[in-house]
Amino acid sequence: MGYPFQSVDRPKILWDPALRVGQAYVALAREAGELNGLSTGLTENERLGGSDVDLVVFQQFTQGLYDSYCRTRNFVLHGLLRGLLLTSIVMLEKGGGSIARNREREDGLLEDLDAYARAMWEG
Repeated sequence: MGYPFQSVDRPKILWDPALRVGQAYVALAREAGELNGLSTGLTENERLGGSDVDLVVFQQFTQGLYDSYCRTRNFVLHGLLRGLLLTSIVMLEKGGGSIARNREREDGLLEDLDAYARAMWEG
């Protein structure tokens, strides 16, 4: 049983992880959003059993997380945000969006982006 993330404006599956993986992502995103004063753009879809993604709001959420990551040099905070942020960037790009990058401050964050993208679609 999966947990599909589908874009709202043009129905497209952005990611379809296992149920527990999808639920974990949503829980982490909600808490990170709350801590950073950001809306996630994720809305539970009871019909599909996953989440609808408002890509405009989700792009702002992902950009906000990225900016928070780049503002700090805290090694532990980087570790905590890394997986959530890379997963969010992969979904955002799958939906046609992108983030504005600050290469000097991202501390190698996106080196694993391709590996995340492959792993998210290999199942």
